[in-house]
Amino acid sequence: MLKTLIFVALVAGAAYVTKPDEADAEDALRAQLTLALATEDLSGRSIEQRLALAACKLDVSTCYDLVRPEIATVYTDLGVISRIKMAGLGKTTTCYGVFTKFFCPGGLKDA
Repeated sequence: MLKTLIFVALVAGAAYVTKPDEADAEDALRAQLTLALATEDLSGRSIEQRLALAACKLDVSTCYDLVRPEIATVYTDLGVISRIKMAGLGKTTTCYGVFTKFFCPGGLKDA
């Protein structure tokens, strides 16, 4: 029993020390946007939308800088983990940070 408690305390301590911060959350948002752009289909869109998506696929960094103000984020420190909720441009997601990484179950979803 004591060994189990010590193990749990060590894991919780390691999770707390390696919990991602807000800068890491911003990196997770950039990764989600990059993934969404890479998988976005151009068919069935207006010519303007096709051009905008094609331009974004060519230069994701500039595209991110342009759309970032349209995305609301809420970072929450939950002790041993962190959470970021994101919403904007008709999409939402919630990501959880633990051991230096953010995990976004389900990825971006339609709002």
